[in-house]
Amino acid sequence: MSRKIIALVIISCLFAPFSARAEYESIVPSKITVIPHRAIYNMSLASVKNGSNITGVSGKMMFEWSDTCDGWAVQQHLKLRFTYAQGDGSDIGSSIVTWESKDGKMYNFNVRRTTDGKETENYRGKSSLGETGGSGKYAIPKSKEVKFGPNALFPSAHTVLILSKALDGEKFFMRPVFDGSDEDGIADVSAFIGSRLNDISSTEMNPKLRDNALLSQPGWPVRLAFFKLKTETGEPDYEMNLTLLANGVAKFMQIDYGDFSISGVLEEIEKLPAPGC
Repeated sequence: MSRKIIALVIISCLFAPFSARAEYESIVPSKITVIPHRAIYNMSLASVKNGSNITGVSGKMMFEWSDTCDGWAVQQHLKLRFTYAQGDGSDIGSSIVTWESKDGKMYNFNVRRTTDGKETENYRGKSSLGETGGSGKYAIPKSKEVKFGPNALFPSAHTVLILSKALDGEKFFMRPVFDGSDEDGIADVSAFIGSRLNDISSTEMNPKLRDNALLSQPGWPVRLAFFKLKTETGEPDYEMNLTLLANGVAKFMQIDYGDFSISGVLEEIEKLPAPGC
């Protein structure tokens, strides 16, 4: 479950033929303007199927997407409390700190997970991507290299591509995304994009946020399905529904693990200052 819990917007080829150079250059389209921001989400158990051992989930997630002039720095910190049918519980935490160049060519990652305060996983390394392919080089927990093709993306570039396709009215695409969040580091992600939403006000939003300028944007319902590359079942490892705004803000999310799902409702959001490049 550890990889699933930390996912937000992180993923083989498009079904249409593509030119490596043309697709490579389209990763960061100029029509997309991401607004650097810090957001806090209230996480809770959304649904559970009969037979599941989980009876409750609660916690917070902080997501920060900042501009470093030549790249995007992302921090994601999550703390969840799970309760179980037997009456016991556990505290699950994750911390992700990454940097990704705006041209989509370089990506550095640092991922740490804990259970009841004890570290269970730690991944750290650097990645690069070019016209002929790329690789993720791990330094921790051990030295290893994961190679991938030129159609792969890093997480921020994947989010930008979702927005670009949404603006163009496209409804579906599939790409591999490398994020370094486990020992494999990469997954195939299919993205289903719904119809444009011009009015994103809803009852689940915190009332104090309804006049926030960051949320006065059109958006799209997006469903992401994450597939392990070596899966034999053909079923996604997990799925995510989110409302993604044109400026890169995720207003709402729900992560479906099959036997239960967790929702994340936006509680606080603020615009981060420009880097002064």
